[in-house]
Amino acid sequence: MDYINSSIKKYLDDLSAKLPAPGGGSAAALVSATGISCLLMTANFTVEKKGYEAHQDEIKNILTKLATLNSQLSILIDEDVNAYTTLSEAYKTKTKEKIQDALKNAMLVPRKIFETSVEAIPIAMRLSEIGNKNLLSDVSCGVSMLRSGIESAKCNIDINLKFIDDADFKEETKIKYENIMKDAFEEIEKIIKKTEVKP
Repeated sequence: MDYINSSIKKYLDDLSAKLPAPGGGSAAALVSATGISCLLMTANFTVEKKGYEAHQDEIKNILTKLATLNSQLSILIDEDVNAYTTLSEAYKTKTKEKIQDALKNAMLVPRKIFETSVEAIPIAMRLSEIGNKNLLSDVSCGVSMLRSGIESAKCNIDINLKFIDDADFKEETKIKYENIMKDAFEEIEKIIKKTEVKP
């Protein structure tokens, strides 16, 4: 299924239905892509905006970086569906080696979702400093969605790790992503405090 070119309604209907895919991993990519779209909106409303002339080159660079990350996450919405299908086929073989290989491969997609989402956080921090002040709430919304995408991607990493036999690989992967997530969430909290809207 090519969800990235289908309607939002089609995607949400399939996500909520009794279907093997899309699932949580694909949804994590969608949530993070939505978060980055909020950041892109902020940057777009800063380009050629009076009062922000000193940062125009940097904002344009930010737009390029965010657009690349958004494109990657959009692709991952469908890649997660494909990875699940491949894993399901491996289970049908009942061959331990093939299943173990498929589990590691299936985890590559949520890892990419996780890592791509984390890449956007320092960009969001910079936007909170030089972006259009009228759209700071959108920066806050954006990083809140990225936090959800990261946490959801981590859930999908963990569920695959649960069934992997390689103890060293499991421990190394677990520690790596727990540490990255901790640091990322600390940065997100800083951004949310910086962009807090006081009624």
